[in-house]
Formats: sequence, C-alpha cells, structure tokens
Amino acid sequence: MYTAHEVLIRPDDPALCERITDALASDGWIVLPRAVSAEATAALAAEIRQQFAAGEFHRAGVGKSGQLQVVNEVRGDHVNWLEPDSAAPLQRTWLDWLQQLGSKLNRNLFLGLQEFEGHAAIYPPGSFYKKHLDQFRGTSERSITTILYLNQDWQQQDGGQLRLYLDDDCHEYCDIQPEAGTLVVFLAARFYHEVLTAQRERIALTGWFKRRALS
Repeated sequence: MYTAHEVLIRPDDPALCERITDALASDGWIVLPRAVSAEATAALAAEIRQQFAAGEFHRAGVGKSGQLQVVNEVRGDHVNWLEPDSAAPLQRTWLDWLQQLGSKLNRNLFLGLQEFEGHAAIYPPGSFYKKHLDQFRGTSERSITTILYLNQDWQQQDGGQLRLYLDDDCHEYCDIQPEAGTLVVFLAARFYHEVLTAQRERIALTGWFKRRALS
C-alpha cells in the first residue's frame, strides 16, 4: 500500500519544471517518458479504479459547463473531476506538484495562470476522443494542458495513442503512447489533438492551467 508522500515526480530529475518551461517557450509542447515512477503510477491507477468501481465517474460530455452533452460519436471516456479539497490522497499529491509547476511557469513565462482544473479519465475498450482543441471557442481561460498516463505495459497494438497535431493544417502529427509515467504538456490554444481508439482500458490524469476570463 502506498502513502501520498510516495507519489512524487522523480526526485532524481530536479530540473523537470525547467525542462517543461523551456520546451513550452521554444516548441509549445513536450513529452516526458518516465516522469513519474512505475510504483507511483500503479498506485494512482489502483486508486482511480477503486473510485470508478464506487460509481464516482460519469460519462464525459462535449461543450462548456452548463452546456455539456454526451456525444458518443465524439468521445467515449468516463471522468471524475478533481477537487483540491476532496481529491483522493494520491491524486492530491499530484495536484500539489502541478501547483509547483504552475508557479514556475508563471515566474518564467509570465502567463498569468490563476487556477488548475483537471480530472481522472478512463477510456473503456473501443472508446476514443475525436480531434479537438482544449481551449473552447470564444474563450481564452485554458492555457496549458497536462496529461499524465497510468497504463502499465502499453503496447502499440493497444491503440489509444494521443495524436498531437503539430501544424495549423493538421497534416503533421506525433503519436504518443499512453505508457505509465509519461507526462505530456502543451499549449492548449495551439495544438489540435485526439485520442485514437483504445483496445484496452486506458487511464490518464488530465488538466489545464487557466488564466482569468477576459471580461
């Protein structure tokens, strides 16, 4: 059994925040394999599966809060939103580290980040998420996307890759394996992306650093 203090970004990489900051400033995205230990990701996945079995997840919708609709043709994942004051212990530890990352991004990139919102997501076999931007049309709050994958021994044939489109025309792309411990960070308003059809259960912790809404 793991305790919350054991789920930490790998202590032998103290420059992780700086690497993310530099990559966002130069390329707008970064993929970090093995950013979190295998023991930590296994414990996080077990915690999330326990919540799913307890009925704490719901089908993900499409659209902004208050206008959400479940659209099977667009996405098929189940989500559980993370509330800082009530998150499960291991997920709370992950949120604490993300707060440190957000402070570093603000200091170095002057992004004006105000808060973080996120959820745990489970994709059952056969589910996907069609191409989209994380920043809703007509808004600018979501600034930085973060995704931590929790899937042990993921194979190419398991599908479920994150396809990150690298150009405005969505011709060039990078397929990222959702392997346990891999952390992906990118500019929310810049990169279209999709989740290819998963052939086995796929778990991730996804979230967004947000700016204050423009009045």
